[in-house]
Amino acid sequence: MQEPITVMSFGFLYGVPQDADTVIDTRGMKNPFYEPSLRDKTGLDPEVQAYVLSEETGRAYLASILEMLRLRLALYERWDSPNKKPLMIAVGCSGGRHRSVTVALRVRQALEQWGCSVKLIHRELE
Repeated sequence: MQEPITVMSFGFLYGVPQDADTVIDTRGMKNPFYEPSLRDKTGLDPEVQAYVLSEETGRAYLASILEMLRLRLALYERWDSPNKKPLMIAVGCSGGRHRSVTVALRVRQALEQWGCSVKLIHRELE
């Protein structure tokens, strides 16, 4: 893949990124906002990541997201169109600070393992 794939974490409270090709909703995952010791941290912090992925359903959801993206990339590679543009994967949660950041980091890691170049943006942390 020539152009880097953009992975953007965001908060639904502030709007879905308009250029997103794929939007992943993490709002059903375990929310660190309601844990006082984690509220002021972000998904960049290992303890927040561990909390978000502490439930089996959250880990299963992440696994299914990664499988869907693997298939999405295979389709993207086959897509032959003058309108083809670099992929943008948007990962959202309510505020864009905990769950979306955690999952966006995992998505970037998987994409890089698959040989993709990735540009990672945490919109609500910038």
